[in-house]
Amino acid sequence: MSKSPVPIAYITDCRDDNTQGRLKTRVATYFPESTIIFVGVTSNLETADAADLEAAINIVDVIDAFEGRPGMILANVAHRHGKAKRWPNGTPFGWVKVGNIDIFSTVDGYTLSLVQKMVGEKLVIKVYDIPTVVPHMELEEKVQDRIIHTQFRSLDYLPRLAAALMAGKDLPYEEYSEVSEMPMAICWVDSFGNLKTNILPEEVQFEVGKKVVIRVSENKQLRLPCYNRLKDIPDGQLAFTIGSSGMKNKRFLEIMQQGRPASEVVGIAGPTMVEFVETTD
Repeated sequence: MSKSPVPIAYITDCRDDNTQGRLKTRVATYFPESTIIFVGVTSNLETADAADLEAAINIVDVIDAFEGRPGMILANVAHRHGKAKRWPNGTPFGWVKVGNIDIFSTVDGYTLSLVQKMVGEKLVIKVYDIPTVVPHMELEEKVQDRIIHTQFRSLDYLPRLAAALMAGKDLPYEEYSEVSEMPMAICWVDSFGNLKTNILPEEVQFEVGKKVVIRVSENKQLRLPCYNRLKDIPDGQLAFTIGSSGMKNKRFLEIMQQGRPASEVVGIAGPTMVEFVETTD
């Protein structure tokens, strides 16, 4: 159990009601005095990167929401198909501290890439291999066997791992510093249809009064005028503006349309890779 209770955010693509209930209950069992916040990200198996992109921007936003105070994030995006076949049973879990925030997360893919981008240096993560670590967790042999072979590691392993480490238990680990750099992308579509990107203004030469051209598919480019805030965008205009997501003074750009969901106008319903083309007058 943690020595002092802190808010815990659980960010995962395991998001249906049954799973959410089980995950929150399990975390509350190990951290009974903590407030638990649940954030569900996409679980579309046909677009594996989508979950990574959504998890990545949510991790950054939750860190920002803590305002420098102590907190914890549990993050799980662990597909077993495609590129994930490189791991025996999905990506391993690791522990990294960013300021006062303890992050326990899957390490493969882009899940931790935006945190790395925001801190401006390579993350060095302590990775805890399940078969290696579980025998050191003082659990019954039947429980150990279930955890090692489970498909539901975010329930059976991750909360136990976080609780043990926060209680000061010494567990074997290896260091990992291969967090991928995420390409430019639309990472999140909010409830208003605004398109949240992972792009910082200086990366596309953002300047009020100019236009930024980005490519959102092989056959579609957007020429977006730049405005500082949503209120400055004229009615009916699709534009780039500085959004609310990010950390401290680093805020990501958003694509918005005044008076209509930008997602409908652009034809994008979820995470999408984009490419910067040019800035024009």
